[in-house]
Amino acid sequence: MTYNKSRYITNVIYASEGEFNIMSVTKRDIADHLGISRTAVSLVLNNSPNHTISEETRLKILKAAKELGYRDFAVTPKLGYILYNREPDDPRYMSDLKNIEDAASKQGYGLMFMNVGTTAEDFEKLQRALNNREMDGVIVSGDIDDQVIDVILRSEVPYYFLGGTERESLNVVLLDHRKLAYEATNRLISLGHQRIACFTGRLGLQLHKRGVEGYRQALEEAGIAYDQSLVQVSKEEDGYELCSRMEDLEIPYTAAFCANTIIQFGALQQLKERGIAVPGQISLIGSGMSELVKLSVPTLTTIYGESEKGMVVSMLIEGIARQRQPEITFIGSFEWYEGSTIAECRL
Repeated sequence: MTYNKSRYITNVIYASEGEFNIMSVTKRDIADHLGISRTAVSLVLNNSPNHTISEETRLKILKAAKELGYRDFAVTPKLGYILYNREPDDPRYMSDLKNIEDAASKQGYGLMFMNVGTTAEDFEKLQRALNNREMDGVIVSGDIDDQVIDVILRSEVPYYFLGGTERESLNVVLLDHRKLAYEATNRLISLGHQRIACFTGRLGLQLHKRGVEGYRQALEEAGIAYDQSLVQVSKEEDGYELCSRMEDLEIPYTAAFCANTIIQFGALQQLKERGIAVPGQISLIGSGMSELVKLSVPTLTTIYGESEKGMVVSMLIEGIARQRQPEITFIGSFEWYEGSTIAECRL
């Protein structure tokens, strides 16, 4: 899949060369010029409802913005979506980007997208973008680690991490991956499957660790013995390789819970190449929603949570208006895309 960083999708602005476009005059400049807080400037320029800024101050801010050449004071306020240490065209995150953009647009915000790697240059670009303060708040997703967390915290820009960390004293919205895996595994059990594999990424990531916990809980509650050989891990989250490994090790199974749609799609391709019918011989359930779900043949059956995308936008906007205490919010409400990759066990 190709990815063009220079194009626009409705209110989403793609940064060039990994950076946001830098304006010559910022909200901080206007605040310093008038000797007032940046919060007051943001509330007025963002046309925030129910603010308590006086009419006199509001007019001063608008006048100063125009005189100083602040080019964005009449334009939609913006949130930032930062994808960290993941490929910019990863279909899982492109689906997130679209859902977050939709949620932001409904609340009067545009969305700026930035892909950030782990090099020193990447962190410098990120720091400059945050210091510029043209984003009222940021949502950070991807393979989150302490480095990017510390950069975000130092910037003092309102933020939420969308998954990726359970570090205390942070604003985080997380899917309950344990519950998701539990429900997915129970769905396969209800179809008569007992030899159910779990294809997942490295267990150092909490989402994968929690997923295995939920998978195991469902098996044990159903009286099915937990077989560690059925849990296969790929650091690269390569479903094709995981299926090949099961074949090489001659490990029998009739179904698999896949930790994401990338793994599920890769597994499906390997099984199809071997002439194994899906779902006739092996059923596959995935986690998450991406463009692969509907493009795949057959279409993928997956369980996903989309409500957290809208929730994180609402919480971030609320955090812009007033400071919130750091909190981790778990989302345990899921939807199904039925697809065509699961069926009753026939063995």
